[in-house]
Amino acid sequence: MIDFNPATFERHFRALIADPDSDFELDMLDDALQQTVAESEDARACAYIAVEVLSSENRPVTFAYALNTAVCASCLSGDTERVRRYLEQLVDLTSTGGIDLAALSAAENVSRLLPGNAKADHVPHVLYEVVRLYEQLGQIEKAIKTLIAAANLFADFGAFQPAYQSLAQAEELARDHSLLQPYADTIGALHAICLQEEDHAYAEEVWPTLMQKYAELETPVPAHLAVNRATALFQTGNHAAARTAYEDILATLIPRDAARPVVLMNLSACLRELGEPGPARERLSDARALMSSLEDVDSEHRLELELIASRNAIAMGDPVEAVACLQRAAVHLEAGVALVEKLHYRRGFRDRYIRRMERLLSDLPVAGRATDVVGVIAATRANRVSDWLHFLKWAGALASELAPQERDELERLVSHLAHHGSPHLFGYHEKYDDPMSAIAKPDPWRDIAEYADRASARHGVGRPFQNATSDRSAAVILQRLDEGYALLVNLLTADHKLLLLLGDRYVLCTLPEAQTLAFYGALAQHRQDPGKAATKALGRAVCDYQTALLHALAPVLDELAEASCKGVIFLPDGMDLTPINLVMVGHPGIRARMAAGGFDVRTCIALYPAQRVAGAPDACLGIVESESDLRYDRADVEGFFRGVGRVGTVLENPEWDVFEERMASTDTLVLSHHGVSVGLYKDPFMADMAGHGTRSVMSLMHLQGATFRWPHRLAVLGTCHSGGLVNRNHQQQFRAHELMGFPVVFLLNGRSEVLAASWAILDRFNLVFTSLFAPGLRDVHPSQAASTALAKLVELPVEELSALLLRAFPAGTTISPDLLTQMDNLRQQPFCYGAYQTYTLL
Repeated sequence: MIDFNPATFERHFRALIADPDSDFELDMLDDALQQTVAESEDARACAYIAVEVLSSENRPVTFAYALNTAVCASCLSGDTERVRRYLEQLVDLTSTGGIDLAALSAAENVSRLLPGNAKADHVPHVLYEVVRLYEQLGQIEKAIKTLIAAANLFADFGAFQPAYQSLAQAEELARDHSLLQPYADTIGALHAICLQEEDHAYAEEVWPTLMQKYAELETPVPAHLAVNRATALFQTGNHAAARTAYEDILATLIPRDAARPVVLMNLSACLRELGEPGPARERLSDARALMSSLEDVDSEHRLELELIASRNAIAMGDPVEAVACLQRAAVHLEAGVALVEKLHYRRGFRDRYIRRMERLLSDLPVAGRATDVVGVIAATRANRVSDWLHFLKWAGALASELAPQERDELERLVSHLAHHGSPHLFGYHEKYDDPMSAIAKPDPWRDIAEYADRASARHGVGRPFQNATSDRSAAVILQRLDEGYALLVNLLTADHKLLLLLGDRYVLCTLPEAQTLAFYGALAQHRQDPGKAATKALGRAVCDYQTALLHALAPVLDELAEASCKGVIFLPDGMDLTPINLVMVGHPGIRARMAAGGFDVRTCIALYPAQRVAGAPDACLGIVESESDLRYDRADVEGFFRGVGRVGTVLENPEWDVFEERMASTDTLVLSHHGVSVGLYKDPFMADMAGHGTRSVMSLMHLQGATFRWPHRLAVLGTCHSGGLVNRNHQQQFRAHELMGFPVVFLLNGRSEVLAASWAILDRFNLVFTSLFAPGLRDVHPSQAASTALAKLVELPVEELSALLLRAFPAGTTISPDLLTQMDNLRQQPFCYGAYQTYTLL
């Protein structure tokens, strides 16, 4: 038996290579490696050595077979970079005779061994080389099959643009080579992906072409295409026709056909919608039993089955079963997300299922056990920010194990990733992130994946997102509940619901639809045109919204006012349309507890454990505009410095380099200037708080690439609309809760809290608020200091207001009766105090 010891293998191998008559021995050695790499890491290392040695020798056939073996070894290791590199070399060798078999074997090894061993988002880089190989060898049908596989992979993770590009290439190959069956296969995949994207109109356009191709082939439409057609009928509400179609398909399938459980569970959904609960339950039971008996079942089919089963259980009045199915669906959702590492692919998979899962959550009984829903919340509220923070923690832990030169390489890769667009990728970068394209584009995620492949082997570390699990998030949620906090989970986009977690139970409430819509319209108009008329309209909408929210949420709010609750952690949804302090400060009982310092309110952007720090800030930095019509901008910043008891620095319109240098040693940042909403930009990546056509240091693109390295623990964004958040890029509206805006980027260092305003703020009100907020920071967390200050300002007896104004306004300001009356009115306006939110991590 050959001893594959890497330490001695190279010497032995080089001796064989030096012998011109050693072809037989080299073949035997390669065969032995092929048989051993599956079980032996040492054999894999020897396979890589063989390739390295042969790369400088003129033995193309031996080199080709060594490359094939190395492809096999690297597939088993999940090392996609090695696979891609070795395949690239094989393709380049195919101009040499005698290596076709080795090259084709390598391509087959990729399809056989790579799935399950490598992260799915890095596989397309390999498939690009496989397609190139098949085309060069004239294996066009196999090239088309590979392109279809790539398209399906892209679509699974919401990358529809590269999916369609791959299918366009496959269609062109099939047409150019007059390959009818591959052409039909391509159109069939196109139809399925249209349905996946929910583009039913285009799917309907594609269907006649698909039927025509199968008529030309003189073969029946395959079962999987018939299932897709039936699913289209179901998704567009034609349940009776879908039922008939599913039943017709079932009649053609053998008892253990892999498609049978898929048809059965979809038929069950049809029967449920048609009001036949008994048959619906039977078909689902049949689907579950058959699926559990089959060895190779697509994990997404298991997820779909649980979602259908949960909906069935709700329709049949069985909440216990509905909860159990929903919990299993959350586990399958996380398993799907874990297949990839690119943040927009992880979001893309969540996008496909989160809305459905949250609708099921909102249809559960109005009260129940917290443990029934915590795991589902943890899975559905994971987002790119929490993923990115887990990635940064992985990079930090790995860096501590590295030598300085290696640490510099990792630092460079992480910086490249951040500046390219992490966690929020610019829409064009996302749209044209196509590893199958012949036009190479920067792909920093591929670079970091290849680095992680090497680092994992060399240092025994896990993958970058190994700890980004919903189990960990659920544990932190339960910890916060045990600490005495309540969680408010906004389900507005699911079904106008709000879910309260308090102690060991949950409660569902219904949000007011009409007032929410009116508030949304007024807020959108105000952001576009912050004139007097739009501001008055928003003020009226805010008051109406507050009244409706206080009425709708009264039972929940009365319970939160009890002394046992320490505060509220609010999880906004993608619409970000429930200003939480509008409700909390508006409730007299909660406001009294906030004013007394016994209740704090914070808005949680990501389910990542917060590193909260209490106590007076150290180094403070203020930013103002040099030519501003604001009367109290500098007074506000200097009042903040006095309040926290620190000498700070004020910069006017700083250049980015100056600002970045200052932030490298800044504990607290305070802004006091004009601002515009991130919602005014087609893509938040391009947003600048200074507005369109202007560049300032508050450029979200620049901030995103830098803030995660800064040490700040508080950012006070004292500008209008600084707290605006959007759930989209220029390409699409997201279904997952991927809110992006200025508060988010200042949370990326994992230790900060951010105070910002959801709409316009008045500098006079902000000045007085700061005079209460800043001193509170000497003793408590920012969220508690902000909560106490807002409530105190509303609760303050009028006879004490004059003294507060004297402290707040610049020295020499006369507190006239008119000013006192004006400020007394302002401090009680929901428009003023409702705009403020403190953004944190969990």
